[in-house]
Amino acid sequence: MKLISVYTGFQRLIRLLAMVALLGLVSITALDVVGRVLFNKPLGFAYELIGILLGLAVYSGLITLNWRRDHICIDLFADFFEKFPTFNRLRDRVVWALEILFFTVLAVYIFRQATVLYKWHETFLFLSLDKWVPIMVFGIFSALAALVNIASISLKWRGKLGDI
Repeated sequence: MKLISVYTGFQRLIRLLAMVALLGLVSITALDVVGRVLFNKPLGFAYELIGILLGLAVYSGLITLNWRRDHICIDLFADFFEKFPTFNRLRDRVVWALEILFFTVLAVYIFRQATVLYKWHETFLFLSLDKWVPIMVFGIFSALAALVNIASISLKWRGKLGDI
């Protein structure tokens, strides 16, 4: 259970990062719009920074989402399928396998893109930052989402993960 408490602390840090990224998105967008409309001076780096912050918000949010199993659920047929618990267990296992596969493939492709960007030393137009740096962070978060999914499923199946 100590692992769960360590992860809960890590999860708080990740959620804080997502909140800061979303707050940054709102602030930079507002400043860019005000600067463009009122002063005819938009922020040159706004587009690039908003892209990075959006990626941080999404990929850091995936870690908490996978741990808590808080995915979007379409409940149109939920009452009908409750009559078939074996089907629900099978469906859950197939969905979990697809999620793990998706996040693993996503992490691999993101890491590949980061190595290509590193090889060619591509930088942002306005930000003095190499493009591979935020892409590598997105890859790490994507890999963590896959690993957290595996841990969450494993603990859930062993009955050690309640409602966190």
